[in-house]
Amino acid sequence: MSLEQGADTLAVEVPAATVTAAGSSALHRRLTAFDALLLTLSCLSPAFSVYGPGSDVLQHAGTGAALLFLVGIAAAAIWGIVYAEFGSAFPYAGGDYIGVGAVLGPAAGFACLAVWALFIVPITAYLAIMVGVYVQEVIPAVSAQSVAFGSLAVATGTALLAVRTNALLTGIFLAIELLAVLALILAGLWHHPSSVAILLHPRLPDGSGQWVPVAPTVMAMGAVSAAFATVGGNQAIAFGEELIDPHRKMGRVIIVACLAGALATALPVMLVAWNAERYAAIFRSAAPFSAFVSTLAGPTAGRALSAAVALAVFNALIAQLLFSARLFFSFGRDGIFPSRISAALAKVHGASGAPRVATLVVAAGSVLCCLLGSHLILVFVSGMVVYGLGFVSLAVLVGRLRGQTGGPGFWRSPCYPLVPVLGLALALAFAIAEWADPEAGRPSLIALGALLLAALAWYRFVLSRRPGGWAPRLQRSVSDMEC
Repeated sequence: MSLEQGADTLAVEVPAATVTAAGSSALHRRLTAFDALLLTLSCLSPAFSVYGPGSDVLQHAGTGAALLFLVGIAAAAIWGIVYAEFGSAFPYAGGDYIGVGAVLGPAAGFACLAVWALFIVPITAYLAIMVGVYVQEVIPAVSAQSVAFGSLAVATGTALLAVRTNALLTGIFLAIELLAVLALILAGLWHHPSSVAILLHPRLPDGSGQWVPVAPTVMAMGAVSAAFATVGGNQAIAFGEELIDPHRKMGRVIIVACLAGALATALPVMLVAWNAERYAAIFRSAAPFSAFVSTLAGPTAGRALSAAVALAVFNALIAQLLFSARLFFSFGRDGIFPSRISAALAKVHGASGAPRVATLVVAAGSVLCCLLGSHLILVFVSGMVVYGLGFVSLAVLVGRLRGQTGGPGFWRSPCYPLVPVLGLALALAFAIAEWADPEAGRPSLIALGALLLAALAWYRFVLSRRPGGWAPRLQRSVSDMEC
């Protein structure tokens, strides 16, 4: 199946059961490329990536964090190029699973769908929990859990507005977030960095303050965490049915978002790690980057930066809800659930163009996941980078051979088939590193792998036996839907 004829237009094929008098299942095509870029960068949230996974890598890998985030930039470039070709050919609200299903078959598409469905709700909850953590750093008297639930409620109300309104709001918050990242970069440049040798021989201060080498296994797992923090841009695909001229614009949006997000995340971590010998005490802090800024400019500056991070994570929470709701909207439109549930999820509010039921379902699931705690959530989701990159790299490799990706009017990855092959190799390397970590990486791979096998069984014994079977709906040749 080729989508070349869809380079100028994108259709939405809607089963009759998913259209009701209260709304339709056609998203409003009103986003410019800049709007989509703002939403995607807000999903990426460089400040959160620095203060979340970046802090963890710095605490465990020490000065080696600089080298690991340099690897993260390379991983992000491969990720971005693969996803740019994939998203340009399949710019649908369902994200990965629609294109994977179109190229590799409906069984693979449903397996990809299942992994994403059980990934996006916990990660949305994780963002809400982190808002509470950082607000509590600024105002210790507040309850972090209450802040988490409150931020989720406010973010949900915002996500129910029109998508262009959300692009404007998240763009304003994103500007504040990038100023906070810039402040951290400038703080890292405050003194001349140490010699390059400190980066090539990773070290970490022990409990007594003595510098000791970082174990290779720690560096291997840190590489996965650094890649998880820096890769991204693929979130733009979920806004593809609201983006004007998506086949031509989607690839550029993903590439720009991916590279900008990777650099904004990696540079602060690399510069702080490069200065680490002068500020060894920061490695013993629960919030090493705040401690670094406090050491240079005083505790008030550290708290101000923590407040900016709390705002950045809240912004990411809004964007993540928007992204997640559009995936669940697509699940409804593809008839994954019983007909009444699918019809409700696929309904679009007439005035705002928002999939409101899908948004509320994601929010409700996130509330429940907030009760699990951040560590358990991270253990579950950390293996997603392995499965996501593996599925899409294989789909691009096969799709180009079949003429389903990289056609006229689509974004084409350079040096084919080198980049998707590198993507598969990277996914394998991450899988090996994850398996070497018995505390988080291995349980995540096993849990998501078991979920994938269960999804394949569900497809084989349930979905494939439906009249006409099941496959992701490709919208091939209808004009853009304007409201």
